[in-house]
Amino acid sequence: MRLPHERFDYSPIAGRRPWKLPRGARIAVWTIVNVEEWDIEKPMPRGVLSAPQGVTTVPDVPNWAWHDYGMRVGFWRMLDALVKRKIRATTA
Repeated sequence: MRLPHERFDYSPIAGRRPWKLPRGARIAVWTIVNVEEWDIEKPMPRGVLSAPQGVTTVPDVPNWAWHDYGMRVGFWRMLDALVKRKIRATTA
C-alpha cells in the first residue's frame, strides 16, 4: 500500500460521511509498542523508583533494572501475546 504524501484538505468531523470499518467491524484498536533506549552512563530521562538515599546516582541501578526487565523479559512476553492473538503492532 502506498501512503499519501500530500496534505489532506480540512474536514470538520460534523461534515463527514460515516466511516465504515472493513468486514463490518464496530471497533478499531491501534496496538502500538513504545520502544525506548537509554544510555546507562547518563541520568535516566525519568524514573519509576525514587532513590532510597534521596540522591539519584549514575548509573541509576533501580530504574535501570526496570528498563532491563522490559528488554529481557517484558518485550518478549508482549510479543508472544500479540503473535498468539495474530495482532499486528506498530512501534514508536
